[in-house]
Amino acid sequence: MNQESTGRFIAQLRKEKNLTQKELADKLGISDKTVSKWETGNGMPDVSLLQPLCKELSVNLNELLSGERLSEESYSGKAEENMMNLAKDAQEGRNNKRKVGIIGAICGILVFLLFIEFAIISSGGVSGMWSFIDFPTLIIITGVLVGMELIAGRFGRIIKALGAALKTGISIEPTIREIYLQDLKFAIRSAIISSLFSALIGLVTLLTRFSDPSTIGPSIAVMLISAFYGLIIVAFIYAVRERLK
Repeated sequence: MNQESTGRFIAQLRKEKNLTQKELADKLGISDKTVSKWETGNGMPDVSLLQPLCKELSVNLNELLSGERLSEESYSGKAEENMMNLAKDAQEGRNNKRKVGIIGAICGILVFLLFIEFAIISSGGVSGMWSFIDFPTLIIITGVLVGMELIAGRFGRIIKALGAALKTGISIEPTIREIYLQDLKFAIRSAIISSLFSALIGLVTLLTRFSDPSTIGPSIAVMLISAFYGLIIVAFIYAVRERLK
């Protein structure tokens, strides 16, 4: 299969149907950017979308994968070739996902261990690590974050999205993947709002007790630790979102 020829063929069939990329995308339950990627040769339709795409464009699967209309003489040969290529691509995709998943997990663990070691050294030992942990601030940020997700009705899907992103070699329907990506994007925004909310508490405490020098340091610490926790959560969710892509 040639992505460029297939993409050009999809664009040709779409225009013959007098459909815009957005209209075709809406019929398939995907974004118009995905259709644009197909037509520019930067991607291929997911296997789960091949049949509905063929239906919308009034073309058979063999011709779609071949990137052209086929005569009766060449139909059988192309069908066998396309099936072989699909099987080969599917196997290579599973192997690549498995390798990427293993390598990513190992690199992530190594980076995490290096961060822990650096934090222990910079804080003056294991006992100094407790200065990085502020349970009230962590509870506030987590509570606001989870509360926003529950109110928005996204909490369950975000848990499923995290589980799907951590697994390797699985196939996720494009429509479900798009929903998960939107949920994780909302979670990133929620984490930022949660950390700002916690930092605001530290700022209010600082302003109301500014006359007492003993409260200045802890209030500033709450503001900084809120930003620290927020960045960690945002970085984690962002990494999960990119992995899910």
